[in-house]
Amino acid sequence: MPDPIPLAPRRDDTAADMRSLVQMGEAEPQTIPAPAPEPAPPVEDTDAVVLNAALLDAGITTTPDDQAAVKALAQLDTATVQAVARWMRTKKQKPDTK
Repeated sequence: MPDPIPLAPRRDDTAADMRSLVQMGEAEPQTIPAPAPEPAPPVEDTDAVVLNAALLDAGITTTPDDQAAVKALAQLDTATVQAVARWMRTKKQKPDTK
């Protein structure tokens, strides 16, 4: 059987990953893109947070039924939710008893 013919190692830059290409000097280092910004919460979630904060400020401990009501109210338009939250935050005036 004849001896194998020695060959030079193959160099195929197209089969390398980017890190290897940078190490070999064939490509410039790539910049790392900034992370994508987190999407804003849905308006209903924001409105539910506003209503829950108003209930908390008023000293009301919510029950599961209250949370269901908050969820239903949060589906209304934002102006209505803001008005309801403002009503809950308004201090009740004690009537004068003379």
